[in-house]
Order: sequence, then C-alpha cells, then structure tokens
Amino acid sequence: MGKLVALVLLGVGLSLVGEMFLAFRERMNASREVEPVEPENCHLIEELENGSEDIDILPSGLAFISSGLKYPGLQNFAPDEPGKIFLMDLNEQNPRAQALEISGGFDKELFNPHGISIFIDKDHTVYLYVVNHPHMKSTVEIFKFEEQQRSLVYLKTIKHELLKSVNDIVVLGPEQFYATRDHYFTNSFLSLFEMILDLRWTYVLFYSPREVKVVAKGFCSANGITVSADQKYFASRMFCLRSLG
Repeated sequence: MGKLVALVLLGVGLSLVGEMFLAFRERMNASREVEPVEPENCHLIEELENGSEDIDILPSGLAFISSGLKYPGLQNFAPDEPGKIFLMDLNEQNPRAQALEISGGFDKELFNPHGISIFIDKDHTVYLYVVNHPHMKSTVEIFKFEEQQRSLVYLKTIKHELLKSVNDIVVLGPEQFYATRDHYFTNSFLSLFEMILDLRWTYVLFYSPREVKVVAKGFCSANGITVSADQKYFASRMFCLRSLG
C-alpha cells in the first residue's frame, strides 16, 4: 500500500512539474514560429561581435552600448575578454562602434556591463551609470563622459544589499535611480527552476544616498526599465506599466 501511495504522489508531482514546464514554454513563446524578414536599410555594425546588451542615446545622437555580458546560463562569445562600453554617432550615414577608454583607476579586467542609463547634469555634464557584475555580483558604476577625448572617467561604485541580480537601471538624478532585479536566486539552476515555477519574487527598487527601498514587487523577472518624463511611472519588460505615486 505504501509503495502505491508513493507512486501516486510521484505521478502527481511529475504531472504538476510537467504542467508548469508547459506553462513556462507558453510564457516564453518557445513554440512560436518566427518568419524570416528582410530588413531594409540595415547593415552589420562591426566591433560588436560579442553582442550588445543595452543602449542609451544622448539628445545629440551619440549612443552608448554595453557589450560583452557574461551571465549564468547564457552563451558568451569572448569568455576571456572583459566587457566594454561602445560609442556610436547615429548622425553618421554608416555609424561605427568605437570602444571607449576608461580611466580613473577602474578595474577593467572585471568589467561585466549589463544595463546602462545616462544622466545629464545642469551644467550639461554627461554621466553614464552602468550595472556591473564583477565575480557575478551586482554593483552600479558611475562614469563621466569626456566627449572630446571619447572616453569615460571612473567616479564611483555603488553597492547595497538590495542590489542583487540587477538587470537594468534608469537614472533620475545624481546617484538616484530605479533598478530591476531579474532573479531571486543567483544559482543558474535555481534561477531556471524559479522561472519554471513562475515564482514572482523579483522587484524594482529605488536607490538614493538617503534611502533605498523596494517600490514594486511580485514579478517573475523584472528586466529592462524606463521612466516617464514626469518620473511618476515606470515601465519594464516582463511586466506592465506601474504607477510610482
């Protein structure tokens, strides 16, 4: 009798796991057919062979691109090379990507850039905030952009216990930003299990020197983020528009 009960429980468990896996595939559109499309007026951007993770564009048309992300469970085309920030002038007819030099004592060998966000100060100084994953941890690096030299100057690293598994940020002011946490677990196997079970344990947090707090939670995977012009609403992939009021 005991063996029969165990077999029934095992069958029920496997059935539930299978149902959750099928639901996960449905959420990920794994069975969707992708039709080939021939895009017009498109061409390959050289120097970005290692992939591009995020982009943010200045009003002048200069675009910053993070490249070379190493992330658990994802293929990396240059595992032995550090990540880079590239600059492109979108005003050019055939723009090319140029890797920006970084000065100021920053450890470039541990650079693993993810999401990025631009902040322009009142004096028109441009700052670039970069989510970084040194040793697979999460920090936010602050750089000043030197347009004439086409370079970045390292200023500061921000760390906090709530800045875990950070995916993207959007800057609101000096050292003030919203950040998304895309996974609760840092282990790649547990992260996959988390998504299959649809555990909605990730969140969006607000960071400032005076206050750090979770402002929205209960998401399966909070990903890229942007904010409305009046800073009252944010929107992110994987979940809907939310009010910050």
